[in-house]
Amino acid sequence: MTAATPCLRAALPWLTSAVLGALVLTGCNSDEPQAAPPRGIVLNLGGSIGVLDEINSPVKIAAKRPAEAKPDEDIYTLNEQSQLSSGEIVGIDDGTLVSLDPARPERATVLGPAVTWFPSQQEHKAWAVTEQPATTACAGETLPESVTARYAVRQHDLSGRPGPAGYTLPCGIRPLADSTQGVIGLLTTADDPSTGNAKKARTDVVLLDAKTHLLTRTLAKNASVVSTGPSRVIWRQEDCEQNGCVTAYDTTANKNTSLPDCTAGTPAGRGVISADGRWYATALNTTTAVNHLAVLDLAEGGCKDLGQQANLTGTDLDGPLKAAWSQNNLLTLDTTNGALSSFDATSGQKTDRKSNLSITGTAQIWGTRLN
Repeated sequence: MTAATPCLRAALPWLTSAVLGALVLTGCNSDEPQAAPPRGIVLNLGGSIGVLDEINSPVKIAAKRPAEAKPDEDIYTLNEQSQLSSGEIVGIDDGTLVSLDPARPERATVLGPAVTWFPSQQEHKAWAVTEQPATTACAGETLPESVTARYAVRQHDLSGRPGPAGYTLPCGIRPLADSTQGVIGLLTTADDPSTGNAKKARTDVVLLDAKTHLLTRTLAKNASVVSTGPSRVIWRQEDCEQNGCVTAYDTTANKNTSLPDCTAGTPAGRGVISADGRWYATALNTTTAVNHLAVLDLAEGGCKDLGQQANLTGTDLDGPLKAAWSQNNLLTLDTTNGALSSFDATSGQKTDRKSNLSITGTAQIWGTRLN
């Protein structure tokens, strides 16, 4: 792989080598939705790792805050964390892709360098994305100014076992998701002239051939990707001025569907897709506020408005939504007060924890045990 390799964070107590940290999976093998409430809820409390046997159970500390850590330091923070249908929780720890077993959340397996990642179509695997500056990696090519990096991808086994070498993508394409036909990416076609000094890219959603890794098909022109998941890519047409401007693309069946309508408002900004690709949690832009949370059924249609959520802010419109899926359960944690809730998308039942958790503002929900 020709991409640059970020430095690993040194001497973190919870990171283990691939050999020592191989996962023992306890995930459920059934494809049926989980009917029971979530158990073994794993959270980063904001500097320590906690586990709840059930939503109202006392917190069990799986990893304490290190004695040498500063009061506001959180060494356990993961970026882009998500739980896969096979059970592993995957995320980025300071430039390093890691995976962990929710049954042993205090230990994480180092997979490799990554600036971002996305799930593989194969179970127990994930794609790590690295980058090099476009000025050197794309020297001699004429590209829009908004193209600042050339990307490479490598598929990792989540146990840490060595996998095949990765490959570098053509300049101007940023990888986003895996599909049965190859990697889906965002091709920068031009700079938007209306943005002044800050160059905003005009992009197309494209498909790369699984063997040659070259562009084979354009899925959407002048579109921006809103959210990605293991089997869905959601994009918005930038030149659309009517309903149906947001499309959910099924990466397994290779087909498009429009997002279901929500009575309370329209989906605004990014969202979180469940591991099976059926459910999409997103903020709603209503006539009065943007802090409504909704769950959309991408397979059968329908929208469930969960009402106002104090933890939703304007940043959720452009950045990752502060919620996590574990099978068909959506877990939300209000980092302003420690309130924890679970919503079963299949039954429509919402459960609130009776007492708020003691957390800091960096707290995160990671997932649950699937057994």
